[in-house]
Amino acid sequence: MLEDSYGIAKRIEFVAGILGSSRPARVLDIGCGTGSNLTVPLARRFPETNFLGVDSDRTSIDYANQEYSANNLSFRVREDVEDLGQFDLIIASEVIEHVEAPDDFLVFLRSHLAPGGRLVVTLPNGWGPFELTSLFETLLHLSGLYAILRALKRRLRGNPLVNVTVDTLAISPHINFFSHGEINNLFARQGFRVAGYRPRTLLCGFGFDQLMASQRVILWNSRWVDRLPPPLASAWMFLLSPEDNPTAQLPPPFRRGLYARLRRYLNEKRWHLR
Repeated sequence: MLEDSYGIAKRIEFVAGILGSSRPARVLDIGCGTGSNLTVPLARRFPETNFLGVDSDRTSIDYANQEYSANNLSFRVREDVEDLGQFDLIIASEVIEHVEAPDDFLVFLRSHLAPGGRLVVTLPNGWGPFELTSLFETLLHLSGLYAILRALKRRLRGNPLVNVTVDTLAISPHINFFSHGEINNLFARQGFRVAGYRPRTLLCGFGFDQLMASQRVILWNSRWVDRLPPPLASAWMFLLSPEDNPTAQLPPPFRRGLYARLRRYLNEKRWHLR
């Protein structure tokens, strides 16, 4: 799979490295969407591991079941599954920024880890380049300028067809915007320690995607970020292990700050959810 500005291939390699070293029998990909960019490539690479993809969006799951078939792979709608059972590895990739109560979400995931099981969480940096350009794009949409600029671009350059595989078919804007400190505090409060970490890319999103036209630039974008502090990355990847005895001095409970509440409001306005 070719890399893109969002580090899609880097994400596969991060999770594949974990699978290769631990060889789990059962893997749950919660919030799997269509499965196109993570669940399916992993299932093909590790045929001895059973993968279950679960999502709340029925349209995405119907697509996954129609497009993909393998003996070690299945997709289910969350509300249709009474008991998920226990898993050696759970993947929650680009999910926690969408959930109403991320602290409860982590508790739920921990309850479905088998003894010795681990959790992979990937998410955007809520204050990073991707989210900041997304804010700018949202403001352009709400002001009406985006439609004008898009029409002008089509007039000047045409509208070429692009074959893109997407993570989900659902309309589910981000409602959480974590800083690096906030997400680490959330992990610690729910009894997880960070056992592994990698950033995904430096620059991605509105404007940046158009500038990265070659694989050379895209790979530079993916590799250079490994040298930088986490707050400068556009997205993060974590491997988490549950602690038997969480620290006695817990961080404060999760609360959305003013910035996160404003961003949520703007996103929901853009997608006509308010």
